[in-house]
Amino acid sequence: MVEKEIPAVKKQVATSQDPLHGVKLEQILNELVAEYGWPGLHQRIAVNCFKSEPSIRSSLKFLRKTPWARQKVESLYLKMKGFSTDKRATKTEAQLVAEVKKSLDKNKAQSSDVALKSKDPWLKAKGTLGLRKD
Repeated sequence: MVEKEIPAVKKQVATSQDPLHGVKLEQILNELVAEYGWPGLHQRIAVNCFKSEPSIRSSLKFLRKTPWARQKVESLYLKMKGFSTDKRATKTEAQLVAEVKKSLDKNKAQSSDVALKSKDPWLKAKGTLGLRKD
């Protein structure tokens, strides 16, 4: 009986382009406090949780409920680590709105293209409604 050798299956670990991938907010905050201290952190990001009776626990609670403050903390952390702040994980509200609009426009354009390419006259008529040919 001849045994076949089974090649070892290598797991491919997908590397994320996001420098904050896998980094917890608590770790970010601990590193910032170690680097700048609470007064230095409050000087860079003006939020009261870094000024009056600061603690990791209360700051985490505030940052999890306040997206704009979390974005500032993440941006400061990325700057401290030498990354561009454009690579942050948390998106601004304007970025999210723009992304949704872009997605909707793309879906609308695709559905119009499908209707126009269709041989069904009803779909063609429906797809061309409201479309202007300039």
